[in-house]
Amino acid sequence: MNTEYLRLFLNLAETLNFSQTAKNVNLTQPAVTHAINKLEQDLGFKLFNRSKRTVELTDGGKILHDNVQSILVKLDSTIESARTAEEKEFSALAIGYTSTYYEIKKFPELINQFNRLHPTSRLYLENFDHNVLKQHLLSQQCDIIFSMQDIINSQNINFIPLIKGQFACIVPNDNRLADRKSLKISDLENETMIFFNANICPPRQFKLQQLIKEECPNAHYLYSDSVLLCHTFVKGNLGIAMMVDLASVKDSPDFKVIPLEYPNEYPYVYGLSFLKNSINPTIKEFIPFVMKYFI
Repeated sequence: MNTEYLRLFLNLAETLNFSQTAKNVNLTQPAVTHAINKLEQDLGFKLFNRSKRTVELTDGGKILHDNVQSILVKLDSTIESARTAEEKEFSALAIGYTSTYYEIKKFPELINQFNRLHPTSRLYLENFDHNVLKQHLLSQQCDIIFSMQDIINSQNINFIPLIKGQFACIVPNDNRLADRKSLKISDLENETMIFFNANICPPRQFKLQQLIKEECPNAHYLYSDSVLLCHTFVKGNLGIAMMVDLASVKDSPDFKVIPLEYPNEYPYVYGLSFLKNSINPTIKEFIPFVMKYFI
């Protein structure tokens, strides 16, 4: 199967516009159409439902989109490592993260500094929710993932803590609660709450969401499948998001991050995880660097 067709598919799955994808990849629109048709023939199922006005992913297309990107990243990493294995010019490291506001702010500088110190190493990034990242780590599609500690419940994984946080409410600036120093669960009654979908929610967050629904029966609820979408909802004044403060930023012109008065049985810890039996030598260089960076 032509991997370039798969990369073209990923671009079209994001734009849902043949003309825009053609511009993005510097091809003609007929060439893009031909490539997608050929890929569908090779796969044996349709990837897109197309009309004169709309382009939509099929159910099969959605599944392929959600999984093929990480496979291509790992393939690129493997090919590049194999190409220079004898010369040992560099080693590759596939890193998974959830794209929190905190990571978006920190990671560019972290990667830049690491590359300066280790110019023969290559870092590859993939962005998925916590549960997918854990599976990619166990299947060795990722070498290291950044995540919350409560999702790491496997004896095959080492977890290294980096920073601690607490649950907080992400409140639009014009909300009646925006000037509060802290909030109780009872304060959220009659508000619209923005929660994470159950299938991507870390265990302790899911437990808190269930508690809020029990104690605030008159509240309204919206659900999101990403941290960035939660913040978009908040910026649009659609409600109050609930998450660990590490996933957001303290200073924003659009919202306030207000601590939630909620008893922590133990600290909510963010860190990095890797397989105990990993033999990737770059991990040994990356871990101490990250630990110093977060101190």
